[in-house]
Amino acid sequence: MLVIVVLARGAALLYGVADFMGGVAARRIPVLVASTINYALASVVLIVAVIAVGGVWSTPAIVGGAVAGVLAAVGFLTFFAALAAGPISLMTPLIALLSSAVPVVVALVLGDRLEPIAWIAIGVAIVGSVLIGVERRVSTRGLRARTLVFALISGVGFGFATVALDAVPADAGLVPVFLDTTVGFVLLVGLAGLARTTPALQRVVAMLDAHVPDESVPHLDAASAPGASRLARERIEPVGARRSARVLAAAAGLLIGGGNVLLMVALHAGSVAVVAVLVNLYPVATVLLAWIVLRERVNAVQGTGIVLAVAASVMLGLA
Repeated sequence: MLVIVVLARGAALLYGVADFMGGVAARRIPVLVASTINYALASVVLIVAVIAVGGVWSTPAIVGGAVAGVLAAVGFLTFFAALAAGPISLMTPLIALLSSAVPVVVALVLGDRLEPIAWIAIGVAIVGSVLIGVERRVSTRGLRARTLVFALISGVGFGFATVALDAVPADAGLVPVFLDTTVGFVLLVGLAGLARTTPALQRVVAMLDAHVPDESVPHLDAASAPGASRLARERIEPVGARRSARVLAAAAGLLIGGGNVLLMVALHAGSVAVVAVLVNLYPVATVLLAWIVLRERVNAVQGTGIVLAVAASVMLGLA
């Protein structure tokens, strides 16, 4: 179990940092653009990984990977839309909770057998993920119902994508997660192309970006330096901010590609319920980064949630 914990928590760390970067990027460039860049770089990582590790290209592996790819693509689009429109420290834990709940329910329905301490740890981890999202300074006033719908779709989509990846044969290796990532990339590129000519899709894509840019996000270019003149800021900052956002989205893609590799290996090694819950503790990293970079306060309740998340990981490691 310890190996599974290490793999799943490693994936969670990569996902947490990547999702923070992606969430910030989606506040500066269109959600579809951020997601496509993200998937492009993640696909590069998976291409290299599947060449190095390989796997059996069976029908179950291909179907499982393709289904996961569709579900994950929908999850990513709605995830970044939710993070762009709502507080990162509120939306991320909510989505993570839903992403954990789906595999746990599926595991229970299928009669997954775990030690009692493992089920207790899963419960502790879920409680911790909820507490991590309790932020007193982040107001829900003005939070649109559409943002919550995005979060719901994202969490359920990610949850069932994990279930689909877990259902593949053990000899599939990294083939399913390779298909998961590349299918998602193809879908996003196709969506971007069709949105240029299809009014209905244009409206759907526009809904993903229906938010006011967050001016609290620090600009990562020279124009934002204290000594820069106002004219220099006005001329350079928008271009620099967009360029920085694309760099962030690309870096997030590399991290997610690595996280996907660790996720697939962990799913081959252990229970989907355990892996999903541990991986979906990624808000620990995301919330801490939001606290450090965006000055979103981490209160005592959130701190308790982080402690519970660590405790759950230790319990599962001992199970």
